[in-house]
Amino acid sequence: MPVQPTYPGVYVQEEASGVRTIVGVSTSTTLFIARAAWGPVEVPVLCLSYTDFERNFTSFSTVGDLARSVKLFFLNGGTRCYILRIKNASDPPVQTVKNIDTKMDVTAIYPGAIGNDIVVDISHPDPLATTFDMRIYLKGADEIERGIEEWREISMNNAHPRFVETYVRSNWISCNSTDNTRPAIGTYRIGTGAATAGTNGMTPRAEDYLNAYTIADKEIDLFNLLVLPKDANLAMETTSGANNDMIELWSDASGFCEKRRAFLLLDPPNNWNGNNVRAIQSTLADLKTGLVTDHSAIYFPNVKINDEGIEVFVSPAGAIAGLMTRIDTSRGVWKAPAGVEASLRGIRGLDYRLTDQENGVLNPLGINVLRAFPNGIVCWGARTMEGDDDSASEWKYIPVRRTASFIEQSLERGLKWVVFEPNDERLWGQIRLNVGAFMHNLFMQGAFQGLKKSEAYFVKCDSETTTQNDINLGIVNILVGFAPLKPAEFVILKLQQMSGQVNV
Repeated sequence: MPVQPTYPGVYVQEEASGVRTIVGVSTSTTLFIARAAWGPVEVPVLCLSYTDFERNFTSFSTVGDLARSVKLFFLNGGTRCYILRIKNASDPPVQTVKNIDTKMDVTAIYPGAIGNDIVVDISHPDPLATTFDMRIYLKGADEIERGIEEWREISMNNAHPRFVETYVRSNWISCNSTDNTRPAIGTYRIGTGAATAGTNGMTPRAEDYLNAYTIADKEIDLFNLLVLPKDANLAMETTSGANNDMIELWSDASGFCEKRRAFLLLDPPNNWNGNNVRAIQSTLADLKTGLVTDHSAIYFPNVKINDEGIEVFVSPAGAIAGLMTRIDTSRGVWKAPAGVEASLRGIRGLDYRLTDQENGVLNPLGINVLRAFPNGIVCWGARTMEGDDDSASEWKYIPVRRTASFIEQSLERGLKWVVFEPNDERLWGQIRLNVGAFMHNLFMQGAFQGLKKSEAYFVKCDSETTTQNDINLGIVNILVGFAPLKPAEFVILKLQQMSGQVNV
């Protein structure tokens, strides 16, 4: 507020500098949407490690590739992801309450076939005490105990500090006391005892995924990559015409990514054959139908992993999402997530080992190939689904698309203070200052082409971009341009023999 001097002396007043630092947003938070064998339904769950995922959703892969994809995500450098388990009308509901010795009701906390395999063991280590021990675990047809939880010296008395209803916080059950005396020693199974292994449930619907997008749009502030892991009951072949194909889900998923400035990672159809790569070309038109091609990319082939001692082939999108996180962290979002440093971790092999010639057929089509080289298995492509050579698109390369989305999101969030400010030259000057500082910081990090900032980017906000009519309408227009870095996809080396002696 203005100083009102009333006595002789020095008055100090702080003045705002007008500098509002624009912070770059995260670039590699990944959202996985799929069915799961267990876990919260229609609630985005933030996972910062694979342990977080296992605790909430288990490592079972009976309904699809979700667990394996998330594991590959973290193995390859992923640090932060959301898991959104879709609601499927055919999933077994929350298991019917099981009354243990007429003393306590125990209920599975989530729907799913795994609820049938929950077992509760009651023991009395101290025969004279009123407390008891409780052991909870899963036991399917293979008779192996998994997910063991143990609670000692718990009580049915609500005045006890270890009262069963408030003290037991389980990943499997909730407890409700119906008597103040402890239940009898014994083993109690909650459900019918159906085996978890091989329980796929029913086929999810397109509506289940659409509902998940609505939930994610409301509840997740920011995500950058979207993965739809393969489902055990959804066809994944380009020759299939079923309404529930995974491929038919991509159109809505890519539209959702465009809306949220995210990027969709696609897995190869099951019938893509590495021994006949030219046949893949004829299927691309069907894959791109309805797809927002500049916000999506496809990778081929599937990868081989070791899953509990068994070698299985898994879709690669989860590993690629983790790889993008690793490259973003070490080099920046403007660096293509491909090349010799883009090695894939936790991979034992590939479904097909492609040659340079076969790679040369797929790359111009915009298909990103995974290659096995002497130094390891690497990602050897960085094109969007719009990266076909015939399309001549400005969004041909993944890092260009993702860099633009990063700048858009960062500026959108960093300029919210502009709303309702007086729309005049002073405001425009502040905008140029703040946006220019943000863009210059990216330039200094090597995000743009050019040796000088005038060659790398520009920020324009003045009476030319915002006319008097715009001011009357409450509009301020900001024009930001940048010279994107594009990957050196083809390195041409020319060698020449020199005859005679050359003096240097």
